[in-house]
Amino acid sequence: MKYALGFYPYDAMNYKGGQAYLDRKAAQGWCLRHIYLGSIALLEQAVKPRHFVDLDIRPFLCEEPDQNYLQLCADAGWEHIQTLRGMLLFRTADGADPVPIQSDGRIEWDRYWRKCARKNLFTSLLLLLISTFLVTAVLGLTSGSGWTVTTLAVSNSALLYLLSLTLGLVSILMSFVSVPRYLFRCRRSGQVEMPGRVAWLQDTLFQVYRPLYIFAACVALLEIFGLVGTTAKLEWYGMNGEYTATLDACREYPVVLGTDLGLIPDPTDGRWLEGHRSLLAERLDYRESTGSGEEYHSLTTERYACVNETLARWVFDQRARETRKGAFLWGELDWEPASGLGFEESYTCREGEYLLVRQGCTVALVGCWGVDLTQPEYLSIVHTRLDL
Repeated sequence: MKYALGFYPYDAMNYKGGQAYLDRKAAQGWCLRHIYLGSIALLEQAVKPRHFVDLDIRPFLCEEPDQNYLQLCADAGWEHIQTLRGMLLFRTADGADPVPIQSDGRIEWDRYWRKCARKNLFTSLLLLLISTFLVTAVLGLTSGSGWTVTTLAVSNSALLYLLSLTLGLVSILMSFVSVPRYLFRCRRSGQVEMPGRVAWLQDTLFQVYRPLYIFAACVALLEIFGLVGTTAKLEWYGMNGEYTATLDACREYPVVLGTDLGLIPDPTDGRWLEGHRSLLAERLDYRESTGSGEEYHSLTTERYACVNETLARWVFDQRARETRKGAFLWGELDWEPASGLGFEESYTCREGEYLLVRQGCTVALVGCWGVDLTQPEYLSIVHTRLDL
């Protein structure tokens, strides 16, 4: 017996498209055996196979299809394969030629409208409202925390979540355009018509959305535990009590240290360095506190190595907007354009204590309390240490 795999993304609203797909496979000598993971169809060779896709009209939350109905179909020669997303999938035995389960188009349309179409429209509206609320809530939470758009851009799980959410929203929005037009066409003809390719694309997007969302959740867990995406994790004193953010260890990374600026290190200095990488960019985040009293200095380095200049320009502009609104540890940064510093793009603020620069595909935010980084000797250090 030979087997083959197929893709079956159809749902109850597009059950006629699922019927047409199985008819095409039957014409090639393939019979549906089972559908796994919601959309992967296992097909087997058969002699003159036939299929029928019917609507599952059982009451809401009913666990099993109507067994009397399934028995009537079995007596007529239709074997029930499985129930999937509001559809009953049937096939015939080899060579069998039973009569169709549904033969009256108007009755079929009436069942389709009452049991499927109205529920689908309500569900789509509910999903759209919920998705809009979640997106608004997430944006509201991130705007008031350390999580920013640029932070999420260097997280693979965030990128996957964004992609899956986009696919889901596109599928829902497409349904608001295509479904009313399709239902109007069916009502005008008085029967369930064959859906167009837009319906197939809509179902496909929604089927891809769900496993992608689950995969993003798994990647997020791995990132939380530092198993993927984390390129550096140096701390003053971590959870295990070890001092890992030594000067020698931090010097291995392209960040600006206090000693680079001529500040004298002290055993009480605090350092923290963390690095993350995604498909789009790699970020290093370095913090250092040194000295005390009037000699106290706080250093900051954020470095983004992007995959191309277009993304780097976006990160540069986005980080400028975020820090102007206070998405920074030490408050708002009122950037002003600064030319002649030796970078392709550059901003400065607080009398030169902070720099935001872009050179090629690299973006960096550098700051140090009490040090004018726009001075030539310090600019040279920034260029050298950050590999700009």
